[in-house]
Amino acid sequence: MVKNVLLAGVFAFGVLAMPGSALAGVDDGEAGADPEACATNLVSCYEAAAKIDSFWYRWAAGIDCELKFVKCTRQMLLSD
Repeated sequence: MVKNVLLAGVFAFGVLAMPGSALAGVDDGEAGADPEACATNLVSCYEAAAKIDSFWYRWAAGIDCELKFVKCTRQMLLSD
């Protein structure tokens, strides 16, 4: 049991450490300082991530969506 949990943790960190976007076709450049645009981009990113068959790739794509949302929100807050 401990080996399985440790292996899952190492795999998760390995996926997160991979360079590049986990979800192809989603634009990194959020359009601007509009909070609705950030939320809309998050929803469409989640929708694209939900269509991925593999659990681990879907999970990594969801994390990638969260990070893009944080980036968009940070840009929105810093642009004011």
